[in-house]
Parts: sequence; structure tokens; C-alpha cells
Amino acid sequence: MGPNSPPRSTRVGQFIDVRRLLAGLDLYYGWFVVASCFLGGLLIYGLLYSFSVFFGHLVTAFGMSHANTSLIFSLQSVMMYVGAAVFGFTIDRYDVRRLFALGSVLIVGGLFGTSIFSSFLGVLVCYGIAVGIGFSIVMVIAYVTPVFWFERRRGIATGIATAGAGVGMMAMPPFARLLIEALGWQRAYFALALLVSVALAVATVLIADRPERLGIDASAEFVTTADDRSYPSAREQLRDVRSVVLSPSFAVFFLAFLGSYLVPLSLTVNFVEFARSVDIGAQAGVFAISVIGATNTIGKFVTGYLADRLDTTHVLAGNAVVIGVLTVPITQIHDAGVVLAMSALFGFGYAGLGALMTPVMADLFGAENLNGLFGVASVSSAFAGALGPYLANLSFDLYGTYIPVFLGMALISVLSAGLFLLARQWAETGVRA
Repeated sequence: MGPNSPPRSTRVGQFIDVRRLLAGLDLYYGWFVVASCFLGGLLIYGLLYSFSVFFGHLVTAFGMSHANTSLIFSLQSVMMYVGAAVFGFTIDRYDVRRLFALGSVLIVGGLFGTSIFSSFLGVLVCYGIAVGIGFSIVMVIAYVTPVFWFERRRGIATGIATAGAGVGMMAMPPFARLLIEALGWQRAYFALALLVSVALAVATVLIADRPERLGIDASAEFVTTADDRSYPSAREQLRDVRSVVLSPSFAVFFLAFLGSYLVPLSLTVNFVEFARSVDIGAQAGVFAISVIGATNTIGKFVTGYLADRLDTTHVLAGNAVVIGVLTVPITQIHDAGVVLAMSALFGFGYAGLGALMTPVMADLFGAENLNGLFGVASVSSAFAGALGPYLANLSFDLYGTYIPVFLGMALISVLSAGLFLLARQWAETGVRA
């Protein structure tokens, strides 16, 4: 048995023998955790951005306006990101694997429900609420857990873990389009539910919360030893999180993420309909999402590498600027080749938002209550995901175009870069309200 093996007395769930077997290999177990988080992110964001492919079919099936149909995605975003705020605290108190399994059941159950119910209300409940809550649990675990397994190589570890989102964006929308063409939109959701259930089961087997709870030696990664790290009570945690959340630096950080996420969440979920509206074809819209996913995946590794060598906040701010600037040619030059080329570069900028959120928060506010802080900060994405797509589709219903709303969001993204830098300055100088 290798030096990273947990003690034989450890009993954590029915799959403990699998983890013990993997821990006995000549490979730090944290990389298996990264693989699990990668898979979780792949499924969440693959499904999330596949909604763009289903969107037109839902409009037709329910006979509703674009704006009202987009409420399905808006509700899912609220459930996903507000739920992350709630489960961010819960995850610190309970076994990560059990919560990951709960999230998986909600996702799979919601997808099966979506494939069965033919009413708007049924889809709203199953896909908007059940799947959204499941996303919230898996997302927090997938994005935060690698931080507890890595310190020296934290940037690259979180980059790899969050790269799953890009792979999901790249692979699942065209796959979903093929399923819809072959089976229809509801049977396509049934097929996705089967696929997702198997993948999430594998991720559940691998996930683990912290090295010391499995008896794994993480001294090569951490300057701070396991004995030096303590776990506060729920009341202490809430008090500490509250003190950070009420600080001016966190408020500015929150607004920066809200502003920088408006364009990605609004453009990608409407890319197929946007492509149709500017006469470059729905297929170009699906391909553009895949291109964003491909470069997003590469960008996660590049961003993680840069974050380990440069100032993480400056890298994050640069990504916000890239997102805003590239939205202009995407929306203004209605040529499929140009849109796809700009989408490729857009994916690099988008990569940094997910990859650097937790490392920057750890730098600015500490890692002691990172799950809780991540959850609260994720509410910013709930606002972006609820308001952005709805306003974009309302513009389309009223004026037949998405462009004015997308350009306004692009300007907000550029301004958000300055807010990231201001948040760092205020955190370092201890600015108080």
C-alpha cells in the first residue's frame, strides 16, 4: 500500500475500496478528484449550453414568445446559482460524496421528467428547478474541491478541473442537435438522461473532500499542514462569511462577476437563434458554441498556467475585457467565418471567469470559508443568467434583433475589469464601509 493510502479503519461510503485502490497508486489522489470535478463541470455546462439547441423547439412546442420561453433558462440559472449559495455552506458540514450523489439524482431525475412532461409548467419544474438545483450542488463541489487538494499547483489543478465546462460546451450542443434530429426534442432529453446518469455515477465514486479526511499525505502540496487547518462551527463560519460578504471589496467583486457574466450567459444560450436572425444559419450557431467550448477548454489550461506565474486578478480582469471587446465583431459582422473566428477568441476570454473565480477569492478573502463565499459570489451569476437572456429575448420579440442588448452587455463586461482591480486594491488596503 502506497504512502498516500488512507488508513484501513477509514470507512467513507460504499465505494471506499475504489478510492483506497486508487490512493495506493503512485499518483497523488488529488488528480482523481480533479478528474471527477472535470466530469461534473463537463456535464453541467454541456447541458446548460445545449439549451440553445433546444430553445427553438421549445418555442414551437409551447407556442410562446422567446422572452417567456427563456424563463426556463432564467429559472434554472436562479436555482443553480442561488442554490450554490445555500449548498456552499452545507458542503462544509457534510460528506461531499453524499451531496454530489444528491445533486446527480436531481439532475438525472429532472432530465427524465423533462422527457416525459409535455407542458410548459412540467418542463419549468423539471428542467428549471430540479435540474437547476442539482447543477448548484455539483457546480460548487466541482469548482471548489480542487482548492482543498492543491496549493503549490492550485492554478493548473483548478484550470484542469474547470476545463470540463469547455469540453461540455464543445461536445454536447452538436451531439444534442443530432439527437433532436433523430429522436425529437423530448426523446433527446431521455437519451441525455441515460448518458448523464452513468457519467455522474463515475464522478461520485471518485470525489472526496479533503486529503486529511482520507488520511492522504498532502505535504508536498501544502505549506500549511493538516494539523494547522481547523474546521469552524456553523455559527463561526456564518459569522466569518458575513464579515467578508459585507465588506466593500467583496461587494465590488460580486458586481464585477455579475457584469462579466452577462455576455457569456446571454450570447451562448441564444447563439442558435441569433445566428438565424442574422442569416448565417442555425448550424453556424451550434458550431460557434462548440468553438467557444473548444477554445474555452484550452484557455482554462493557459489561464491556470498564467495564474500560477502572474497576478491572478490582472489575468481575470484581462479576460473580462476580451469578452467585451470580441462581442462587437461577433454581433456586427454577419459572416459565418468571422463569427466563428471571433467566437474562438471569445472562448479564450470566457475561460478565465470560471477558472480563476475560486483562486482569486482565495487570494483576496482567504480559503477558510471558500465554499460559502463561492456560493454567495455565485448569486451574481444568478442575476446575470436570469436577467441577461430574458432581456435579450425581449429585445428580439419587440425589435427582431438581439444586437443592442448584446452590445450594452459588452460595455458592462469591459467596465467590470476595472471593478476586479478595485476589489483587489480594497481587499489589500482593508477598505471598510
